[in-house]
Amino acid sequence: MSGPRDVVLGTARPQPSEVVAIADGARVVLAPAALDLLAASRAVVDRAIEAGEPVYGLNRRLGAGRDTAIDPAEFDAFQRRTIRNHRGGVGEPLSRREARAVVAARLVGFTRGGAGVRPELAAAYAAILNADVVPLIPKRGSVGAADLTALAEVAAVVTGDGTVLEAEGGELAAADALAAAGLTPLALAPHEALAALSANAYSVGVGSLAAVEADRLTLAADRAVALSLEAVGSAGPAGNPGAFSELVADARGGEGQQASAAAVRSLLSGSALYAADRVMTVQDPLSFRTASQLHGALQQSVRRLHDELVVELAARSENPVADVASGRLVSGGNFQALPLALDFESLRVALAHVAAASERRSAALSLALAPARADGRTRVPGLVLYAAAADAAELRQLAAPVTLGSTTLSGVEDHASLAPLALQTLQRSLELTREVLAIEALHASDLLHAGGSVPAGHGTGPLAAAVDEVIGSGVPARELVTRAADALFADPR
Repeated sequence: MSGPRDVVLGTARPQPSEVVAIADGARVVLAPAALDLLAASRAVVDRAIEAGEPVYGLNRRLGAGRDTAIDPAEFDAFQRRTIRNHRGGVGEPLSRREARAVVAARLVGFTRGGAGVRPELAAAYAAILNADVVPLIPKRGSVGAADLTALAEVAAVVTGDGTVLEAEGGELAAADALAAAGLTPLALAPHEALAALSANAYSVGVGSLAAVEADRLTLAADRAVALSLEAVGSAGPAGNPGAFSELVADARGGEGQQASAAAVRSLLSGSALYAADRVMTVQDPLSFRTASQLHGALQQSVRRLHDELVVELAARSENPVADVASGRLVSGGNFQALPLALDFESLRVALAHVAAASERRSAALSLALAPARADGRTRVPGLVLYAAAADAAELRQLAAPVTLGSTTLSGVEDHASLAPLALQTLQRSLELTREVLAIEALHASDLLHAGGSVPAGHGTGPLAAAVDEVIGSGVPARELVTRAADALFADPR
């Protein structure tokens, strides 16, 4: 029987949230229907072996040697050589959470029925997840034509080779880690080495983690702009909430804009910004006035990424793909991850726009703080604004496309998506945008404090208090920004 933190993998369409749950420690259960499909998929491979039909990676070599036959007596040795040869990743290791996401995404892929692996291999992947045996996976090495180097490290651990990341931060030989967990190394059957590698499980798994972070950022962005409207409104006639009205949002009709504007209105509910006798500017600068349009574009970009991740998780991306219905193994290119890579690229561009507007709002808040700063009544270092400007500049550089950097790796591997690089630059963009929004919140809270005003918004009031508490802690600027980001990104429910 499954437990409350179990993720059951069956034949239903997998969701990114399931990968995230497994990455965060949930146990995995393989449903009987998934095991049946795995067995049927493996039967396709067994029939091809018996028939002696030429199949890439089964009885034919890889890459440029694709038409060179493999003696059946070499099948076992070929599996070992394939994994060993693909362990070419370099650089710092993925975090344990990221590595678990990679294993989870590959296991999900097995259950779709295109890999042709035995149920025993899928069970071995589930076992290392449930025992928290986490492969050490170097960050760099994949070019996005299947995440070969990353997945070779996972297969190496399951077979008793490779290295494991310990919870305390150390490293341990896979054989020792498996023994400590009561697990036995599994020898790969014919075809399973290539099948284990033939997927974009790094881009899909870690991409699912990035998508969750991006979704949280959309809420934080709305919270930051609402707090800024309160702040500039407390200091003068700026802070016109009309731009976020339902009338304006519906006049254009974009779902993302409508959702963002509704979130800002909810945060400002009860605010003095809506007082009938308030004197206010007819319209604010664009960085304030068009925030819901910018944040709406961000929301739509996040939604597209989520939808593409759903496609990838449900896909039979292996080459060759085992097709149960026809009983055939057919070579193809479903590992081409350009649609996913382009969503990573698009999201980086949206983040750069959102951060650029946030930095401009921080500049406006900093200008409004100038008199208080001259009197020594501010608590946030003025030069924190420069950090936001530096972050925004880096974000603009990160928004440049990376997927067009593909190069020829061999005579047949002559194009790649570079999805992993697109993802890694997205992760950096998310980190920087989080920082920029936190700096905006710090300036807004400081301006409210300097003016002696407390925002009346039902959402902005508690948020301002939380950020104000961070400022009052007296920690250095670096820690100040980190803690402000935690307050801004905290679940408000």
